[in-house]
Amino acid sequence: MNGYLWRVYFVDPDSDLLVDRTGFHTLATTDPVTYCIYLSNQLDGALLRTVLIHELGHCTMVSFHLLDDIHRMVKPEYWLEAEELICNIIANYGWKIFQTAYDILGESAWYYVTKELERFVA
Repeated sequence: MNGYLWRVYFVDPDSDLLVDRTGFHTLATTDPVTYCIYLSNQLDGALLRTVLIHELGHCTMVSFHLLDDIHRMVKPEYWLEAEELICNIIANYGWKIFQTAYDILGESAWYYVTKELERFVA
């Protein structure tokens, strides 16, 4: 993603790799230092897709240096909360955004959406 190679690992749900920056055990974490996403190997189906998309939101922020923008616009005590909110919006509403584009543009939406996604990950 933007020249950074991110790796995805499925780990035991009790793994310390699933402890987030606040010290809580979670379903997944993203490590911006090692460029790794760690997902509980108990995730599947719709929850796996949602959690993975959320974590990819973190990857996007790191890869495109978007955290600097968040830090510029949000008070430091809200940095983490703002980052999580953005990733939740992407994970929870991203599909609806693409579906709406399809409703408006028809089949050509998949062409444009795919091209835009390729631009992000190239």
